[in-house]
Amino acid sequence: MAGPGLLIDADSAAMTMEGRAARFAAGTSAAWVAIRRHRIILFATMALCLLAGVVFILLSTPDYRATASVEVEDVPAGAAGAPTAQRQVTPTDNEAMMQTELEVLRSRALAEDVARELALVGSRTFFDGMNVRRPDRGSGSLSQRQVETEKVVGLLRDNLKVELPGKSRVIRIGFTSANPVLSARVANSYADSLIRADLKRGFESGVQARRFLLGELDGARKDLERAERDLAVYAANAGAMVPSETKEGDGADAPPEGSTVTRLAQLNAFRAQATADRIAAQKRWESARMSSVETLPEVLNNGAMQQIMTDRAQARAQVVQERQFRKDAHPEMREARARLAALDDQATAMAGTIRASLKEQYDVAVHGEKQIQSEIAKVERQAQTERGRGVQMSILERQVDTYRLLHDSLLQRYRDMASQAGFQAGRIQPLDRAAVPSRPSSPNIGVTMLLASLGGLVLGLMAVAGRHIFDDAVTSADTLAERVNLPLLGAVPAGEKPAAEIFAPMASSLLLGSAAGLPRSILVTSAQEGEGKSSTLYALAKALAKLEKRVLVIDADMRRPKQHSLFGVAPSRGISELMTGQAKIDEAIVESGVPGISLLPCGAIPPNPAELLVTPAMDSLLATVRERYDTVLIDAPPILGLSDASLLAAKAQVTLLVVEWGRNHHGGLRVAVDRLRRAGGAIIGAILTKQQGRAFEYDYHRGG
Repeated sequence: MAGPGLLIDADSAAMTMEGRAARFAAGTSAAWVAIRRHRIILFATMALCLLAGVVFILLSTPDYRATASVEVEDVPAGAAGAPTAQRQVTPTDNEAMMQTELEVLRSRALAEDVARELALVGSRTFFDGMNVRRPDRGSGSLSQRQVETEKVVGLLRDNLKVELPGKSRVIRIGFTSANPVLSARVANSYADSLIRADLKRGFESGVQARRFLLGELDGARKDLERAERDLAVYAANAGAMVPSETKEGDGADAPPEGSTVTRLAQLNAFRAQATADRIAAQKRWESARMSSVETLPEVLNNGAMQQIMTDRAQARAQVVQERQFRKDAHPEMREARARLAALDDQATAMAGTIRASLKEQYDVAVHGEKQIQSEIAKVERQAQTERGRGVQMSILERQVDTYRLLHDSLLQRYRDMASQAGFQAGRIQPLDRAAVPSRPSSPNIGVTMLLASLGGLVLGLMAVAGRHIFDDAVTSADTLAERVNLPLLGAVPAGEKPAAEIFAPMASSLLLGSAAGLPRSILVTSAQEGEGKSSTLYALAKALAKLEKRVLVIDADMRRPKQHSLFGVAPSRGISELMTGQAKIDEAIVESGVPGISLLPCGAIPPNPAELLVTPAMDSLLATVRERYDTVLIDAPPILGLSDASLLAAKAQVTLLVVEWGRNHHGGLRVAVDRLRRAGGAIIGAILTKQQGRAFEYDYHRGG
C-alpha cells in the first residue's frame, strides 16, 4: 500500500534536488557573467588596494618584537610545608592558574616594577623607541614626573603581548617598540619581575601560613585538654576505669548487656513466626469474607457440611421432580420445598459458624503478634539502657584520640615549615631570555600584501555586485532580459538616419505580437525622453505599410508632438480637438503621404493632456479606428514623470518599449516597466536604439 507513495516522495525529492542544482548553476553562471562584464572594475579595485598596501608599507615605521619565556610549575620544588601527597590538578585548575599569571603580567603593579628596574621614567631613549613625545609639563594636580610615570606605565601595558602556546605551562612575554634593544630589555625585565613577584608572594604566604598554624595548634591543644577532662569526669561518675591508651579492637565489639542479646534474638524469632501465623490467618479470613461460603476449603472439608450439602442436593432434585407432576399448592410439593428450605438454613448456619471460627483464629494471631512486639520493645529499651554507658565512653575516648591526632599533625607541620623557612623556591622558572631582534615584526610585507589583495578582491566583488544590481543600462538582448525580463525585438544602430531595412524584421516580429497576429493597437513609449520612440514609431509604420498593412499613427504625445513633422504634414486639427468634441474622426485623420499610413496628429496642445486621455472619448476613438485599420500605432509621452503613458497602456492592446543603448541607470528602467505593468499594460518587447560600436553584434562577455 505504501509503495506508490514512497515512489512519489522519491521522485519529488529527486526533482527538488535537480531544481536546486539548476538554480545553483544558474546563479553561479549569472555571477560569473556579471564579473566578466565588469572585470575592469574588479581589476581596478584590486590594483588600488595593492597600491594602498605598498604605500602603507613605505610609510609605516618598522617595529621590533622581542620575546622571553618562563615556565609555571604546579608546586615549587622544596616549598616550605609542602605535603608529600598533593591533590591531583585538573585541567580547569591548570587553566585558572595560567590565566592568573597572565593577569599578573598585565597588571599595573608589574609595569611599575619594570619601569623602576629599567629607570624608564625620565629616559628619552624609551620615548624615542616608542615614537612618543615625552611629557614636559604636568597636568592638573599631577606633576610632570607623575604624568611621565603614567605615560610610561601606559606604554608598557599597551605594547606588552603575552601568549599561552597551546595547553602548555609556558608563558611567552613579548614587547614591541621601534628600538630592538629596548624591546629585548623590557621583555627580559618583565620575566624577571614576574619571577621576583612569585618569590615574594611565596615568602609572604609562608609567613602567613606559620602564623595560621600557631593559632590552630593552640586551639587544638585546648580542645585536647577539654576532651581528656570530660572523659575523666564521666568515668568517675559512671564508676568505670579510664583506659591509659585506647586501642582499636580491645573489646569494642563485646556486647555489654549479656543475656539481653540472646533474649532479644529469641523474641525476634518468635515475632517472625507470629507474623507468619497472622498473615496465614489473615489470608484465610480475607478469603472467607470476600468469597462465597460454599467454596471455602474449610466448608468443603467439613463432614457434617458435606452431608447437609448432599441432602440439600437430593431435596432440590425431588422438588424439581415433583414440580413436573404437581403444582406448588400440592401438599407433597409444599413438604418438599419446606424440607429444602430447612436444609438451606442448616447449611447457612454451619457456614457462618465456620466463618466465625476463621475470624476468631485471625484475631488470636493478631493479638499474639502484638504481645510479642510489646515484649521486644521492652527488651530493646533495657538493652539500650545497658549499652548507653559503654557508647558514651567510646565517644569520649574517640574524641580524645581525634584531638590528639590533630594536635600532633599540626605540631609536625609547624616544625617542618620552621625548619625549611628561607629555602623556598618559586613556581615560575626562567626558560628563554629575549634576544635582540634582527628583523622588524611589523609591517609584515607578505601579510600586508595578502590582506590588500583579499581586501581588493572583496571590495571589487562588492563594487561589481552593486553595479550589477543598481545599473539598469541595457547593451544587449541578454542584459534587457536580465534587467526587466523583456525580449528584444530589434536594435537600431546609432546614426543620423538608420536604414529602412533594419525595421523590416521588427515589423515582421510585430505580426506575431498576439494570438490573432498583428495587434490591433500598439502603444510605443520609452522610460525617458530623447530615446528615439517617435522616430522608431515612424520607421515601424513605414515598415508595416510595406507589408501591405493599413496603419493609423496616433500622435498621443500632446506635450511634445513630433509625428506631423516626421511625416511632413501641417494639420489644423488633431486628437485634442477630437477629444473635446471640436472635430470628428474623419476631419482629424489626414493622409501622411506614405501609402497605407494615415495620421491622427496631436492638434492643439492642451493644458492638461491627462484629463483628455481618461475620457470615454479615447475608448470610443480606439474602438472606431480598429475596424478601419489593420493596426494603430500610438505615440505616447515618456513614462517617468508623467501619467499619460500609463493611462494609454491600459487602453492599448499591447505596448512596445523603446530603450536607448547604455542609458537608464539606477533603477529608472525597472521603475518604468513596473509602472506600465501595474497600469495593466501588456509589454510585448523592446527595441534598442542608438546602439554603438561592437555591441551591435552579439557579445558573449558583455551580454552573457
